[in-house]
Amino acid sequence: MKKFLTRVLIIIIITLVADRAFSIVVKMFFKTTTTTDEYKLNSVMYRMNDPVVFMGSSRCHHHYVPVIIGDTLKTGVYNAGLWGMHNIYFNYGLLCNILEKYTPKTICLEMHPIDYLATPFSQTETVSSLDPFINFSAGCDEVLKKAGVYYKCELSELYRYNSQFANLLAGNLSARSFAADKGFKPLYGNFDTSFGPVVPERFPFPIDHEKVRYLQKFIDKCKEKHIQLIFLFSPMYAVEKSNLFDIPDSIAKKNNIVFINHYNLKGITGHPEYYHDFGHLNENGAKKYSAIVASELKQYIKN
Repeated sequence: MKKFLTRVLIIIIITLVADRAFSIVVKMFFKTTTTTDEYKLNSVMYRMNDPVVFMGSSRCHHHYVPVIIGDTLKTGVYNAGLWGMHNIYFNYGLLCNILEKYTPKTICLEMHPIDYLATPFSQTETVSSLDPFINFSAGCDEVLKKAGVYYKCELSELYRYNSQFANLLAGNLSARSFAADKGFKPLYGNFDTSFGPVVPERFPFPIDHEKVRYLQKFIDKCKEKHIQLIFLFSPMYAVEKSNLFDIPDSIAKKNNIVFINHYNLKGITGHPEYYHDFGHLNENGAKKYSAIVASELKQYIKN
C-alpha cells in the first residue's frame, strides 16, 4: 500500500511539474497571438490606457469606431467589446481587472438583453475567456468561481488555455488584429433582404435578477472609482414597440446614468446597406453610426 501511494504521489508531482512547464510556453503564445479574442484581451489588460472605454458584447465590438469617436471627443478611445455572448458577468470581471491597472474617465456600456434577461446560452459560459487572468482581481475571481472554473484554473495552469490552443497557434503564424484598430472589428458585406420581410428580434424571456444584481455591481464599481458611466443601445435593422428597455431605463434613472438609446435610428434602421446581418452593422454602418453617437457623447464627455 505504501509503495502504491508513493507511485501515485510521484505521478501527481510529475503531472503538476509538466503542467507548469508547458503553461509557461502556452502563456508566451497567449501574449503574442494576434487572434481577435486573445489579442484584444491582452490589449485591454496590458496596453489600453485610454480615458474613454466602450464595453459590451459583439454589437459593441463591431459598432463603435474609436478613431472616429476619438476625433470628435478630442481624447483617446478604446473599444473593449468582445464578440459572442459576453454579458454582464464577463464585463464585470473585465472591469475589475481593468481597474487594477488604471482608471478610465468614462465607460460607455453597450446594453443588450443578455445583460438583464434570462436568455438562453447567456449565463456564465463566456466568463471562461477570463481564465488566463485568474487572481488578477477579486471581481474577476468572483465571476470565475460563479462559473465553476476558478479552482480548475488553480489546479492546472494549462486548463486556463485549454480552449484556446488552436487560436494561439493560428494567431502566432499570421497577423489577424492590429493596434491601429483600437479594438474595433469591422464586418463586411450587406445584409441580404431578398428572402422577404425581416421580423424584429424578440426576447420573450423573464428578468434575470442575478444579472441585474451584477449590472448594479458594475455601476457601483464605477461610482466607487468616480468613473462616468453611460448606457448605449446601438441600432437594429428591424424594430417594434416593446418593453425591451424597461429594465435598463429604470436602472439608468435610479442611478442617474445617461442612456442613449438608438434602437430605432432614422437613416440607419431599415437600411440594409448599413448592416452585415439584422443585428450587426457593417463597416459603413459602424462609421456612420459612430459619427452620430460621437456628436451626442460630446455633450456628456468633457475633455
